[in-house]
Amino acid sequence: MERRKAQEEDRRRRPVITLALHFPWKRYHATPWGHFVNEGAVELPPSPWRILRALYSTWKERCPDLDADQVHQVLARLSSPPTYRIPPHHLSHSRHYFPDSTHRSGSSAGTDLALDAFAVLGGDATIYVQWPGALATDQAKTLAQLAESLPYLGRADSIVEARLLTSADDISTDIHSPAVQLNDDDLAPNGWTNLELLAPTIPLDLDGLTMRPTDVRARSLLYPPGSRLLSYATPITHPHAQPPAHRPRAKRKTEKITAVRLTINGPALPPLTQTLPLTDTLRSRCIKPLTPGNGRQAPRHSNLAGKAADGTPLTGHHHAHFLPWDSNHDRRIDEIIIWAPGGLDTEELDAIYQATTGTIGVPEGVPGPRRLHLRVTAYGAAADVLPAEWTKPAGRFTSLTPFIPVRHPKKRQTLTEFFTAEAARELAHRQHPAPAQSKLLQGDWPLYTQHRWTKRETRNDNRPSRGLHLTFDEPLSGPIALGRYSHFGLGLLLPTLTSEPHAHQRHAERTKA
Repeated sequence: MERRKAQEEDRRRRPVITLALHFPWKRYHATPWGHFVNEGAVELPPSPWRILRALYSTWKERCPDLDADQVHQVLARLSSPPTYRIPPHHLSHSRHYFPDSTHRSGSSAGTDLALDAFAVLGGDATIYVQWPGALATDQAKTLAQLAESLPYLGRADSIVEARLLTSADDISTDIHSPAVQLNDDDLAPNGWTNLELLAPTIPLDLDGLTMRPTDVRARSLLYPPGSRLLSYATPITHPHAQPPAHRPRAKRKTEKITAVRLTINGPALPPLTQTLPLTDTLRSRCIKPLTPGNGRQAPRHSNLAGKAADGTPLTGHHHAHFLPWDSNHDRRIDEIIIWAPGGLDTEELDAIYQATTGTIGVPEGVPGPRRLHLRVTAYGAAADVLPAEWTKPAGRFTSLTPFIPVRHPKKRQTLTEFFTAEAARELAHRQHPAPAQSKLLQGDWPLYTQHRWTKRETRNDNRPSRGLHLTFDEPLSGPIALGRYSHFGLGLLLPTLTSEPHAHQRHAERTKA
């Protein structure tokens, strides 16, 4: 904390270019690049790319008499990464229902839902953007005129009154939260959250800056030419953060949180065969803030990390399972569900929230998904958060992901006998009875184990993997995850509620045919 105060004091002594963005309506509407409007995401603070595009548009539309060289010099000067000061705020949205495309025919009265997400700004409703250094007199006059002519920032609802400050001393640092740039591999300290903002490369590419989003997509590009993603950190403001002083905490018994649901958005949802690399990457991101050297002084007992305070692995399978959920049976992962029967505390929830800010994906050189956006949609007791299909009692269970036994098969033991015995042993560890019947399922199960872990294993160490269909004498309630990598989403069995075979089994039968 003392070091951060010293850095802040040193920053105040240096010359800075400060742009004050005041929102008189106290609302800021802006969707981050790469997000769909109905995701409800808000780009706060505004990205450097958005600010430069807004200034360039203002020059062309409202100040065409400004000298082109001066404007280009100002934009080039502002292409370096800025820092921000953000007022107190919270996110909200409104819902709008529009007639769908069938309303013209008169055969349907259907509607399409559109979300209008925005940040409600408190305090003086002003966002301060600061770049290091100083401008020449002519450049300062140019930027001041552009700022005063700026009509809005983000969507047209975000009416803005911008001005160039002559001194940064007017900023109230005790009210405004900072947003500072991080190195690419750094995570935000404990109590802060990571976010990614689109920014121009240096030197500034004006052609890329002025390219329309439709032209960017026409060239099959995810991001505009001449742009990059910068990592920033800002103090956490989310539902389980410390409540404001004017809203006292209710005195009630808190319910143990044993499940967290995270939805996935990205260019394409990952297939189920990429469960292992995705859950491994997500777990690494989640537990990094809990490890010593990342905002912590000493190790701690954590059900999220699966480690005791002395660093030894937890036993009993009460720590976190990172499980995939294919809600529409299209063999793609729609959600990741973190299920921890032993419970998760507030610090662990904060760590999960930090892991979902920004994109997530496997490292370079490892097959798997990249540039995915995850968002926490629910957390609480497992009975309330887990999908109803998982917890409904059933007498039959079918594999969603393959079961990989921990042990090797013995000589003169058939594969069916081996898998049946290993499944019964794993079920006993979780206080479940042995199955009355078991059946092995054919399919593409070996594809699920293609991961960086398996590269360290020799051919003799590789264990067979199969899907299971288990029948019990008495109904059981899920979820049930068995075998090797069961805490990473493999060995997940879901209730078979009908006589119809599971989607994965149908796919395997079609493949075999």
